[in-house]
Amino acid sequence: MELTLKTTLLQSMVAKAMKGASGDKMIPLTNLMAISLEDNTLTLITTDASNFLYVRQDKVDGEDFYAVVQADIFSKLVARITSENITLQVDDGILIVRGNGKYSIELPLDEEGALIVYPDPLSEDFESIEEVDINLSTIKLILATARHALADTYDIPCYTGYYIADKILATDTSKICGIDITLWDTPALISEPMLNLVGVFDEENISVYRNEDNIIFETKTCAVYGPLMDSIDDYQDDVIEGLLATEFDSVCKIPKADMLRLLDRLILFVSRYDKNEVTLLFTEKGLQVSSKRSDSSELIAYADSENFIPFDCKIDIELLHSQVKANVGDMLKISYGNDRALKLEDGCVTQIIALLQED
Repeated sequence: MELTLKTTLLQSMVAKAMKGASGDKMIPLTNLMAISLEDNTLTLITTDASNFLYVRQDKVDGEDFYAVVQADIFSKLVARITSENITLQVDDGILIVRGNGKYSIELPLDEEGALIVYPDPLSEDFESIEEVDINLSTIKLILATARHALADTYDIPCYTGYYIADKILATDTSKICGIDITLWDTPALISEPMLNLVGVFDEENISVYRNEDNIIFETKTCAVYGPLMDSIDDYQDDVIEGLLATEFDSVCKIPKADMLRLLDRLILFVSRYDKNEVTLLFTEKGLQVSSKRSDSSELIAYADSENFIPFDCKIDIELLHSQVKANVGDMLKISYGNDRALKLEDGCVTQIIALLQED
């Protein structure tokens, strides 16, 4: 078996496919990549053991070809080749790569000593209970905003994923992000690694197929297949949506860039011994932010203010910084006056940030 193609094409495809190879030393499959040419469509497949990433290119000339290689060494070699074309050849359990020179990569074997055949779940029958089309721009918005509200521990596993239905929700119970966009009707819990893989797509229009257990995101050149999270019944979406709808007494607007620079300076004077605590004081002239222990503070003038009422609160500066940074607008719209939380709003995106409470 032999395959010749443009070096730049293979480099682009391999770089994208590597996003799906988690490289877990305890799970050999996550260190491998399948290379297949069938009916003039070249397909690369990688996995993190749960989700499978497919990268495709049609109209590739050549006879059918198949090999499963060690992803790391193959990707590094392909990235370093500068010749116009690359030729791949399988010969007696060896992948021969010809470009600037000739390189031999031993192909992995299964327990019976045969060449490995990579799992291909998309080749199996998939009975959808729901089919919808979504936009890549919406996925990018989720990754830019809601991703920063996900839980990073498995204390409550459901909160490590995105709750997606008529709204998109993400929370770790200290912060919440809600996006008022409907992707589909039947609620689903999507893992962070899966949606990260969808984020490598290039085409704007994405077809989604799902059943009770699994979901497929697919375009002409990419696909992601994987399981839905099974802890959706634990997700308190009603409570979270209620918090997102909380009314606040007052609203102000301040430039996002100015707020980030202020927080970058002030964080130098805040330690974990202070519980990362800073004080926010909403004054008539603007928002004053000060550290707990040192005499360090700074004031940002409002760009706009509605129904001003003096208010002060304490907040975790790292928590605040992460959510300000995740806000995609140039101007921060801050709702305040509630003694439990602040609200940030930008178009269809709403963020709730919990305040520190007195012991």
